[in-house]
Amino acid sequence: MAGLYSNRKPAEVAAAVSTALLLTFLPGANLLWFTIFVAMFFLRVNHAIALLTLALLAPLSATADPLLHNLGHIVLTNPSLADFFTALYNQPLMPFTRFNNTLVMGGLLAGAIVWFPVFLLSRIAVMTFRLRLVPALASSKPVRALVKVPLVARLTGATRHWAAVYQALR
Repeated sequence: MAGLYSNRKPAEVAAAVSTALLLTFLPGANLLWFTIFVAMFFLRVNHAIALLTLALLAPLSATADPLLHNLGHIVLTNPSLADFFTALYNQPLMPFTRFNNTLVMGGLLAGAIVWFPVFLLSRIAVMTFRLRLVPALASSKPVRALVKVPLVARLTGATRHWAAVYQALR
């Protein structure tokens, strides 16, 4: 819950969800996956949400493999793209991306297609969560009882203090 509320902009959380979904469509043992994964840490996204989404969706990604394989096969066997893929493969480091694998190509294409719609839906979900669900949860009896526990109260106070320090340094 803190990950959804920690960054100031809902777009940071939405970008994390979208990028993690893109990564789940790609097989992990290639330079393309690694490059996107590392680049994610240099962008303004909610890293905790990205890693959580990646961990939650990765086991489910195998169910999409047949569809991704077919999509990649259609793209890679398209005769009009053969010269382009040959030239791309002959570039330095490009073979290490394994773009010529049907699963990688299908995953990249599917991830690119769904990235923006997932971004928009995630952004709407985060804004709805922040506007409606967080106030309702904060005023609920279990949460109010939990906040009265001394250890939780100290942790909450320390978190607020360090969040204010972090915001001041930004």
